[in-house]
Amino acid sequence: MATAVEKAVTELRAMIINGELSIAERITESSAATLLGMSRTPVRAALAQIESEGLLVKLEGRGYKIRPFTFRDLELAAEVRAVIEGVAAARLASSGYSEETAAAIERSIAMTEAIIGRDHLTRREIAIYQEANDIFHSTIAKGCGNDFVPLSLEKISRIPIVAPGAFAEVEGMAQAELLRMTVGHTQHVIIWDAIRSGEAIRAENMMREHAGAPIRYAKLFIGPSYVNKLMKSGVLIRGETDGQD
Repeated sequence: MATAVEKAVTELRAMIINGELSIAERITESSAATLLGMSRTPVRAALAQIESEGLLVKLEGRGYKIRPFTFRDLELAAEVRAVIEGVAAARLASSGYSEETAAAIERSIAMTEAIIGRDHLTRREIAIYQEANDIFHSTIAKGCGNDFVPLSLEKISRIPIVAPGAFAEVEGMAQAELLRMTVGHTQHVIIWDAIRSGEAIRAENMMREHAGAPIRYAKLFIGPSYVNKLMKSGVLIRGETDGQD
């Protein structure tokens, strides 16, 4: 069972990543505790942890503010995520894997296959897909034999849009999500086929394509809704080097 600090971290991080808190807000222990319905002690620890993750900046005096990210920041972070996950897939293909790893990956693929066969998506089905997606990526990361892979991915995946399945909770975009999920599921099948076949280069290249293009995929399959939401809250800003599309 999650501790009060873990619960506070999870809920506050989700609010930041989903654009529910404005960058203009000063987030204090008191305001966050009221927002979460918790005491200030776990909230104090949660704010310090989220600051260490790079999502918050400590202000002089009291409180924190949300650190804004530019499109370029997200592209660079996604590039790093793609390299790390590509290495994990290649290592799994070349070095082999346990029966438990294979079973978890195949279970995740079966879960996503059941979801994409539906005519429409409910919030529950989107949550199931997200769970299956997390299983797929975390299993490959943890099973590749390099403990620094899951540690690195855990940190970088806290950046908005960069995490696996980052768009899986965009309200009102169920049909667009179904299309994106279908593509994601197909890529999972191809990646797993390459790993099982021992084709390290193919597994790495496919995983890098799959993991490294969240912003492009957002534009192709989701549209501007989620990105605009983050820009409105101030979590995402347009930097000097960002493109105009």
